[in-house]
Amino acid sequence: SYKHVFFQFDIGIPSMTKCCNKHDRCYDTCGLEKHDCDEQFQDCLETICRNVQRTLGLAQSVQACESAVTLLFDAVMHLGCKPYLDSQRDSCVCQYEVKKEL
Repeated sequence: SYKHVFFQFDIGIPSMTKCCNKHDRCYDTCGLEKHDCDEQFQDCLETICRNVQRTLGLAQSVQACESAVTLLFDAVMHLGCKPYLDSQRDSCVCQYEVKKEL
């Protein structure tokens, strides 16, 4: 399931879940930019649609895939700021150095 955007969307393309999981891991990696994570997410989803077109060739499936990409990408663009900040805060925990007394 896609933890950062709170809705279920399934058009029968399981590989989209891999893109969502990869996007979650990107948000969870300290120091990575939200914009870069979102762009990688969009690229991942668009690659899946190209593969759907190659394997199925059905215009209806391709259109459904492209609609899903638009929906998911819009969701992370508009709803992803707080989850991104929360993930960064959780993953960027400062490790205090133990100082030796002089």
